[in-house]
Amino acid sequence: MTYSRFALMILTSTVVMFVLMYLNTYAFEHVFFSETRVYMAVLMGATMAIIMLGYMLGMYANKALNIAIFAGAAVVFALSLWLVRSQVTVSGESYMRAMIPHHSIAVMTSERARIRDARVRKLADEIIGAQRREIAEMRYLIGAVASGETTDVVYADPPPEPGTIDDALNNTLISALDPAPLRADEADRLLASGPRCAFNRSPETDPILWVSRGTGEAAMSLNGVLVPLAASDGTVDEITTYAAPGVMMSVRPLGEDADWRQDTELVFSLDQGLRVGYRGFWSCDAT
Repeated sequence: MTYSRFALMILTSTVVMFVLMYLNTYAFEHVFFSETRVYMAVLMGATMAIIMLGYMLGMYANKALNIAIFAGAAVVFALSLWLVRSQVTVSGESYMRAMIPHHSIAVMTSERARIRDARVRKLADEIIGAQRREIAEMRYLIGAVASGETTDVVYADPPPEPGTIDDALNNTLISALDPAPLRADEADRLLASGPRCAFNRSPETDPILWVSRGTGEAAMSLNGVLVPLAASDGTVDEITTYAAPGVMMSVRPLGEDADWRQDTELVFSLDQGLRVGYRGFWSCDAT
């Protein structure tokens, strides 16, 4: 076997290992290019080069070249390991592109594991909900950061104060509020029957916004409360707003930026200052 064939074998194996690392993601739309996974694939390729050459030394007679391969592979291994652990080249966008498939793995294992204990099932369902919400939020932030929309300020709750357990139970942390998935039968309690549109953060979950077509009435669930919303008059820059006193949901089609991962952007905001965006999917009943 020639050295060029050995190099091609290691290169092919490295590429294959990079692809294989995505096979345990939950859905195809969760596949994003990840610098960290590239470094891991290169690290594994360097390891494979050392192990395979060690087992096949009898097939390669050039001792100087063998030493060079061992040394080069060790350097590549050390550099790749440093890049993985230091994350020195990973920016905000790269971080989120790496985290989306990572979250997707958590969704896949939490949903499909054979769980019998109700406590573990509850924990797994909470993980699924949190990971899907964060995936939708990261898709939104990737688009926002890529377009140059950055900020140094985010909403923060006031610092904790001494009090009683009743005070704690009656206290709402604004920063932890998030639109919850809303089933169709729950939306029925606020909306008239008829064709509807809805925004989903993930195709596998219930929508977080239901809209009655024609009436402009909408519904959301927040902190265990079903909240009716009303559409504003018309649209501004293709953004349709649904609001109630203190809260607003703004929906914008992505147009040319739409793909299999997302077609619509929703921004949830409260008067207190909280603002969170998601990218997901908009669908409407047939008329």
